[in-house]
Amino acid sequence: MSTRVPTLDYARFDVSPTRGFVPDTDPLRSFGADVDDSLRTLDEVADSLPQRLENDTLRATVRGLQAPPSDCFDDLSHEELLRLYSLTGFLANAYVHKLDGPSVDSIPSGVAIPLYESTARLGRTPVLSYDGYVLYNWARLDDGRGLDPTNVDTLTKFVALRDEQWFVAIHVAIESTAGPALGAVGEAQQGVRDGDDERVAAALDRMEGSLATLERILGRMPERNTPENYGRTFRHYLKPLSEVEYEGVPELDGPQSYRGASGAQSSLLPALDAALGVDHGDNPLVSHLRTLRKDMPPSHRSFIEAAADGPSIRDYVADDERLRATYNDCLERMVAFRDLHTDIVTQYLTVPLGETTGTGGTPYGDYLEMFTQDTRKTLL
Repeated sequence: MSTRVPTLDYARFDVSPTRGFVPDTDPLRSFGADVDDSLRTLDEVADSLPQRLENDTLRATVRGLQAPPSDCFDDLSHEELLRLYSLTGFLANAYVHKLDGPSVDSIPSGVAIPLYESTARLGRTPVLSYDGYVLYNWARLDDGRGLDPTNVDTLTKFVALRDEQWFVAIHVAIESTAGPALGAVGEAQQGVRDGDDERVAAALDRMEGSLATLERILGRMPERNTPENYGRTFRHYLKPLSEVEYEGVPELDGPQSYRGASGAQSSLLPALDAALGVDHGDNPLVSHLRTLRKDMPPSHRSFIEAAADGPSIRDYVADDERLRATYNDCLERMVAFRDLHTDIVTQYLTVPLGETTGTGGTPYGDYLEMFTQDTRKTLL
């Protein structure tokens, strides 16, 4: 009997074959009554973030926050730590980058300390990254329905516009719809290890179907999110933090600089690239993009590594016409998704803003084109 491939151990990597990298349990909407009062105060401030930014009271409010007691963080559940990370990440970025005003170079201790303490326990960078902005920042409008973008609301947001809610909802829907594709990685690799053609074929079929749906969801971005509102309102708050002091956090010696939240921090496409053998080579741009993996959840980063180290799906299907065709179908879906993504980015950034660098600090035009070309070159 063959050994079980690591990529089938979904719980180990916080991967769901139904929701992908989106948690199987819906994120907490608020802290419970049994936590320290300071955490419930953070809830209240985060819930009213757009209004406080609009009426120019956010910075004064944050400066007046008391830091939670140091002994309260170890008592928090994993879900509570995720909520604390996400909402303090929002508050930190909003405080530093307030629109229509100069940026500041420090984060008061009432936000800096819980942001650091939560991310330290989660193995994260102490800044709002893609996971805190998307993966742990949603609620279903109707608990009886799935994660279609029309059923996804944000828990925290920077602006009182439907555009930001829709932007997050589209990403949540993409990530969750990719669950079957990520689940198929382990199934296909186990089939390769066992020499089971039917298992490989079935897994690749599921992957291809999942990828086809991703493209349709991404194509809905313009329905409720205009390029102007995206580029000139909430995107501003996703910018990097540059030389910012975290008050009350001696573990962070001096001013710190961190990347902004970016889709380049999503684990989804890197995991599929690793599983399907898409090789992006080794050059300065690829090296830079790999540094963004430090901003991914450690378990998701480990899944990418496990997929890359697992049995080669590409090598296995190369000499079988039927399997090769299905494998190529998966790659064609990824090419189509990446082509559409490039079009969306051009529509939302390049044309209205004339920008060539994303919030994560990447020259997005270069890397999107390169990744699409690399995917095409992988076709058998």
